Amino acid sequence: MRILKVRLTNFRNFQDETLEFGARRNLLLGANAQGKTNVLEAIHLLGVGRSHREHRDANLVRFGETYYRVEGEFEDIGVRTTIDVTYDEERKRIRINGKESKPSDLIGLVGVVVSSPDDIDLVKGSPGNRRQFLDIAISQMNRQYLISLQKYVRALAQKNKLLKAVQSGRVRASETAVWDKTLVSAGAAIVDARLLFLKDIGPEVESNFGVISGMRTGIDLAYDARGYRPGGDGATAELLTAAMEGHRELEVARGYSLVGPHVDDFHLLAGERDIRRFGSEGEQRTGVLALRCAEVTAMKTKKGRYPIVLLDDVFAELDDARTKALTALISNYDQIVLTSSRPAPAEADDLRTISIVDGKVEGGGSARESGEHT
Repeated sequence: MRILKVRLTNFRNFQDETLEFGARRNLLLGANAQGKTNVLEAIHLLGVGRSHREHRDANLVRFGETYYRVEGEFEDIGVRTTIDVTYDEERKRIRINGKESKPSDLIGLVGVVVSSPDDIDLVKGSPGNRRQFLDIAISQMNRQYLISLQKYVRALAQKNKLLKAVQSGRVRASETAVWDKTLVSAGAAIVDARLLFLKDIGPEVESNFGVISGMRTGIDLAYDARGYRPGGDGATAELLTAAMEGHRELEVARGYSLVGPHVDDFHLLAGERDIRRFGSEGEQRTGVLALRCAEVTAMKTKKGRYPIVLLDDVFAELDDARTKALTALISNYDQIVLTSSRPAPAEADDLRTISIVDGKVEGGGSARESGEHT
């Protein structure tokens, strides 16, 4: 699926602007802090229902305004789809083809992969960053994973609420086990899907790492489960059950759940070295790009079409050799929207340049349109 155009109303530093995109390569050109990244953020919002860099929707509203609206028009094999995401002080509303929809309805509909300088946190940051990567990537390809994740999150919240109640003496510790059955069944599905995903993309990550870096290095993606050791052999549910039972007293003492996919992690190993701890910054950035490119390929394999690829200034910190290698690696992708402060970072006959200056479109977008918040 490709994005044809996006209209931004009171979104970040955009008052009311419409951008129209080319079918293949699109360059958002402008100096720093002009709004280029905000456009990618809006496309990501349309793709998965949330920003890739901000958790609070209120922070996406233009200063002095009370709402934002992002409208996108997409096309896949001649079929057009419209997506409208609106947020005001009361709630967030999503419409797909004019029909009121849930945020989860967006996930996997369009398919988006974003890579930005902040992706370094996939290696250097907390485990939560890597869990979020897995959850968004797999959910866009596997609807059942998303359903299991939603069940797990709801059950986890209820169990943690009971654990707090145990500490205050309002319920017995044994009552917390009522949620373990759901946590085990949904949790095992989540863990097994994560293990399979990492296994599937592992060779691609290794290949991508070698292409971008120009060096042959053994790369492994190692899943790090806390309190149990899943092997992807169908025994995950039993292992989770035993781990939860073994940690019950400690969970009561701490007041929250200690075992399950919500605390798991994974590591990117280069030559058996965890590049988070022992890799150079160059290796870390190369590892992240290799991971993102493998995510794109996995989505193409599973969905039968490439996702929309959003590249936020990814060439800025690469040397010439890595820039050429990455350009070659992404040459087969379908639609790419990238940002840069420099004209044409990659040669392409079908490159469309859209200039952004202080939240205004100066090239490649249609004229400003009027409209009301409905």
